[in-house]
Amino acid sequence: MFLKRVLPLAVALAAATTTAAATDAIEESMARVIPDAQIDSIEPSEIDGLYMVRYGTDIFYVSEDGNYLIQGNLVDLDSRENLTEQSRRGVRGEMFAEIEDSELTVYSPNGETAGVLNIFTDPNCPYCREVHQDIPEYLEAGIKVRYLMFPVLGQNSPEIMNRIWCADDREDAMDRAKAGDTLSDIDGSCTTPQEQHMMLGQALGVRGTPALITGDGDQLAGYREPQEVIPRILGAN
Repeated sequence: MFLKRVLPLAVALAAATTTAAATDAIEESMARVIPDAQIDSIEPSEIDGLYMVRYGTDIFYVSEDGNYLIQGNLVDLDSRENLTEQSRRGVRGEMFAEIEDSELTVYSPNGETAGVLNIFTDPNCPYCREVHQDIPEYLEAGIKVRYLMFPVLGQNSPEIMNRIWCADDREDAMDRAKAGDTLSDIDGSCTTPQEQHMMLGQALGVRGTPALITGDGDQLAGYREPQEVIPRILGAN
C-alpha cells in the first residue's frame, strides 16, 4: 500500500522537475534568439520532448534542451486538427473577452446574446460597408457585433474614426460614416483607443479590413457572408 501511494507521487515529482528544467533551458535559449520579447507561456506540446512557446499569438515549438526550434503548424493527423491554430484561437478569444464594450462601438441584439463577432473596421473600406449592411442579420441571430478601430484607407480615416468614438451616440455615428458621412459636425478630439486597437490588429496579423474575430477567437479576413459566419459563431457556443 505504501508503494502504491509513493510511486505516483515520485512520478509526478520527476515530471515536474523535468518540466522546470526544460522551462529554464528554453527561456535561456529564447532570450538569445528573441532578446526583446517576453515569453507568455511555455507548455508541453502533444509531442514528447517538444514544448510550445508562446509570444502573444506567435507560437514556436522548442526541444526540452532548448537546442532546437520548429516554426510552423502542428497538425493531428488522425483528426486533421491544426493544433497550433487551435491554441491561437484560444489566445485570441481570451484577448477579446478582456476588452470592455465601453471601449468599442457595439450593436447588441434585443434579446439574449448567443454569440459575439468582433470586427476591425475602416470608415472608407467598401467591404466594411457591406459587412455593416449585414448587421441586422447578425442581430436577428442573437449575435453582438463589436467594432474596433483600424483606419488604414484614406487620409481622413483616422479622423473619422475618432469622431465616431467621440460621438454621444457611437452607433448612429458609425451608421452615418458607413453611409459616407465624414462626421464634420462631431468634435473628434477626445481620447480614443485608436492606437491600442491598431497595435492589437497588427499583433494579430491584420493587414486590411474588414477583419472578423469570433468570440472564441476564430479569425477571418475580408468580407464573409453572414451565412458562413453565423454558424461558426453559434456552433462554438
